[in-house]
Amino acid sequence: MWTHPEVKWKVSPGFWLVLGVLYYLDEGTGLLPWGLLACLVHEVGHWLAAKWYGGQLETVQLTAVGAEMVLCYPRTLSYGEDTVVALAGPVANALLSGVAWGLRIPVLAALSVGLGAFNLLPIFPLDGARVLHNYLCPLLGPQRAERWGLVASACLVGGLLGLGAILVGEYANLTLLLTSAWLFWGIVRKQTLGWWREKKEKTKK
Repeated sequence: MWTHPEVKWKVSPGFWLVLGVLYYLDEGTGLLPWGLLACLVHEVGHWLAAKWYGGQLETVQLTAVGAEMVLCYPRTLSYGEDTVVALAGPVANALLSGVAWGLRIPVLAALSVGLGAFNLLPIFPLDGARVLHNYLCPLLGPQRAERWGLVASACLVGGLLGLGAILVGEYANLTLLLTSAWLFWGIVRKQTLGWWREKKEKTKK
């Protein structure tokens, strides 16, 4: 996967910035390497599920929002199949957590299961938002499903930002506030990219 000549790697400056911040916050606890391993296993889970349906990895993008894989499929996946690919990451984390617990590495077990559970939140760009979108599409149609998905994401992020602000005031803990800000940036980025794509399509016409 990592040496395939047809796979393009794109690393944004934001990725290095976030990685540097995480390294600074790690403060010698050693959590960062285990966290990166959990993230790697998560993405491999997605990749394996996509490959099962004939998906070919074309591009790996490392951004401030996280790792994004651009996959090419020989056919359009059904909503159910796409849901399987979306859930494969959290499932891989659950399996890694079980292995880590058996090997008596509780830190990795906790980080992995936490990462998997976190990604199940229905907030873009997390896997839970993709699952929700696939569930709503047959009921509402793609456009309305995306609209309601963004509404759900915005409401949940707003609540998390408020809770994060309370934790900062009460306990001086920035973790939830920073995480919520990261999720908020993911929503803004999605909307911005969508606007630019729409503008380009209109320009071509």
